Amino acid sequence: MATKIAFAQPSNPTVGDSLKRVLSKQANDTTKVLILEKLTGFYTNINPILALRYGRDAWILASKLRYDKGKILSAISSAQIMLGTSDYSEALFKLTEAKFLSEKNNMPKELTTINLKFALLYTNRKQFKTALEYLSKAKKIQDSLHISASEMPLNLTSGFVYKDMKKNDSALYFFKNAYKYSLKNNLTFQLPTITYYIGSSFWELKQKDSALFYFRKSLSLKAAFNEGRVFYGLASIFKATNQTDSSIFYAKKALIHSHQNNHLQTAIFSAQLLSEIYEKKNDLKESLHYYKITTADKDSLFSQEQVRQIERLAYEEQERESQVQRKVEVHQKALESEIKIYALLVLLIMVLIVVFFLYRNNKNKHRANHLLHIQKEEIDTQRDKAEKALHDLKTTQVQLIQSEKLASLGELTAGIAHEIQNPLNFVNNFSELSIDIAKELKEEIEKLEIPEKDKVYIDEIIGDLTQNQEKINHHGKRASSIVKGMLQHSRTSAGEKELTDINALADEYIRLSFHGLRAKDKTFNADFKTDFDENLPKIEVIPQEIGRVLLNLFNNAFYASASLKNQENFKPKVTVSTRYLTNPSPKVEIRITDNGTGMSSAIKAKIFQPFFTTKPAGEGTGLGLSLAYDIITKGHGGTIEVESTEGQGTTFIITI
Repeated sequence: MATKIAFAQPSNPTVGDSLKRVLSKQANDTTKVLILEKLTGFYTNINPILALRYGRDAWILASKLRYDKGKILSAISSAQIMLGTSDYSEALFKLTEAKFLSEKNNMPKELTTINLKFALLYTNRKQFKTALEYLSKAKKIQDSLHISASEMPLNLTSGFVYKDMKKNDSALYFFKNAYKYSLKNNLTFQLPTITYYIGSSFWELKQKDSALFYFRKSLSLKAAFNEGRVFYGLASIFKATNQTDSSIFYAKKALIHSHQNNHLQTAIFSAQLLSEIYEKKNDLKESLHYYKITTADKDSLFSQEQVRQIERLAYEEQERESQVQRKVEVHQKALESEIKIYALLVLLIMVLIVVFFLYRNNKNKHRANHLLHIQKEEIDTQRDKAEKALHDLKTTQVQLIQSEKLASLGELTAGIAHEIQNPLNFVNNFSELSIDIAKELKEEIEKLEIPEKDKVYIDEIIGDLTQNQEKINHHGKRASSIVKGMLQHSRTSAGEKELTDINALADEYIRLSFHGLRAKDKTFNADFKTDFDENLPKIEVIPQEIGRVLLNLFNNAFYASASLKNQENFKPKVTVSTRYLTNPSPKVEIRITDNGTGMSSAIKAKIFQPFFTTKPAGEGTGLGLSLAYDIITKGHGGTIEVESTEGQGTTFIITI
């Protein structure tokens, strides 16, 4: 009986009602698994049948959700009950899978507990060698990782194992260790159980006084769930020492408390003891009375066992259905994978057929030249469309600058940009495809047996065509980047303002800018310095938008500094500093300074205008600073200014 109630704890009925209410409203998710597991532990001593039902529901739901932690916890809770109901096969199956999952997910605390449950299981089966092996595994984990929460269960379980092995001296050693640990860590709820087992071990060693001392200490802790077995222990001692009246007194109390707490096994032992005592006293009426109680309790215990068997059969059927469903899902996924493979094979065959016909067609020089001529005409048509699109883009630029309404500006820009993007995509894609086709054509012509003069002539035509396509592709991508910049400029932010550490944000983005430029250009090198106000408070901004502004300014600063890197004794440097201004009103100031080329007054006057850029053609869209200006002034109600002296560097000043 010892190992079946290893970690009994008192229960508060209101906790169970509260958990049931939460469970009734909870969706089938991981939280519900954890609630079911808590209900399992709560009802373990009150109603083992109901507790086991909750544990099995938790296991099934965790399996469906593929929630490893839920399966591990439900296996541990359910195994505790199944050790008492002798459902060893189910306990062994669940603990084995829980052990595998704990090892896979690196959960040493849970793995220690599972090894202890294995030790109890094999102790109940009288396979003590295996039980000791699992105790050793648990202790190795405990010693290597120093898991303090496992120390007390490890000592208790060791005590149970050695007690069932009739090695009561060893059992006492571990029970006393558990007792000391509980006192030291104020684990008062465990003391009634520990003192009971210490007293029981002393009685096994026929040390009556020590047994009585610890039994009475257990009673003094007033744990109702524990009192029945303690009273029975006292009754057994007094019966063995021929103190009949005391034995009857404590046996009756054991019977009453065991019935109150639904501990039928203890109630049966108590009623049997009373029946035997009254039989020796020749009080056959009382002896018969307690014999009938014994029989009735055994019938109740048998009925509970039948209910448990029915519950187990229902669970096994449900588990089989779940396994069938999982197999169906696996089969369905396998079928879908096969369909995809067949589809890819069909596609591959079609591609091979197309390649074959292209190869045949390319063998004919006249038809190849004709195809190139057609493609060139199509490319010219697309180039005309691209030039018209660029003309429309310039017209749009004039309209954007003249527009005074920000909402209309955004809608117009986005609409035009989207319309331009489609032909640009066609130009880029078709030009790349034409380059590939020209290369393939050149490779195929090399295989043909034609005069060297014709082959050279064809190579020259193909080379010119390839060069034309590359230029078209380059300028198409340039136009595409401008379109994307316009879309970004017109996009309205959907972010929400939140308290943000500007120092951390600036530090993050200056490093992001530096490493990004290093990744693009291995020769790029520059120094950067941060000078942050440590007392700078957090302010409400949209961090993503401010990050975009900072990244643009850092990129420009590094670019300006690096442009003078070839000068003797010059080292590019960018500095970012923050200050908290209180006069005339609280504000945060961000300064970004470079030692680059600087700018003239004429350039400073136009620096925030859309499409204005100081970079060479192809290296900038002219929208970055305009976008930064809108984010700071219109999006955050701040200011952005520039201080610069030509040839001495530039400083951008942001106040929010």
